Amino acid sequence: MAISTNSDTHDETRCSTTGAIVITLAVAACLDIATSTSLSLTDHSPSVAVVMFRLADEYASPIAFITTVIAGLFWLTKTRKWFKLFFDVTLLLSLIALMDNLVGLIMCLFDKQDNPGFLLLSASLVYLENIAVFAAFYWRFDHPLQVRIAAGEKIHPGIVFPHNTSGFQSLIGWRPKFVDYLFLSFNTASTFGPTLPVPLRNPIQLGMMLQVAVAMAVLVMLAARAIGLIN
Repeated sequence: MAISTNSDTHDETRCSTTGAIVITLAVAACLDIATSTSLSLTDHSPSVAVVMFRLADEYASPIAFITTVIAGLFWLTKTRKWFKLFFDVTLLLSLIALMDNLVGLIMCLFDKQDNPGFLLLSASLVYLENIAVFAAFYWRFDHPLQVRIAAGEKIHPGIVFPHNTSGFQSLIGWRPKFVDYLFLSFNTASTFGPTLPVPLRNPIQLGMMLQVAVAMAVLVMLAARAIGLIN
């Protein structure tokens, strides 16, 4: 009976975590749309290159939101094969949209700024989008491994959380939840590198490198803008 109860608890945790991750990707798509709108208000006379990036983003963001909704429907109906497919498509589109917004944000520095306030807003939205997208990214490349480990497979996870190595009896059988991935993503974007959770697999390591690069690019861009205003 105790084993069944533990199994039910793990299933409930997995379902709630998956649902929260799907919602996070939907939030990321909304942040991307908001960023695109904010960037369009930043510069009323953009260069041709900036216009091209904005056009690309106008398609990537709504499609990412639509595929998120579809993935959510497949998750609700427990159609795992199609859920995984649409989740992966959504994650890829979200990463493309994030990179597109970052490049568009940086290119705005070289154009005449009619409203610098919207530039700051755009940078803040990109920062939040960065956290949301990579929380989903870390979940995608770690959580399935955590599930397989819980099922008894002798493999290592994508991320080792401090809970996995602590000696507390209450943490035996612990599995990461949504907040754990969100916390990892926030810390990676804020401290420019991994903190207590240790990345073990290459996709996680590459993802952290990319997330740190995005966060640093936003910080450098804001610093350059601030120096420009001082001068």
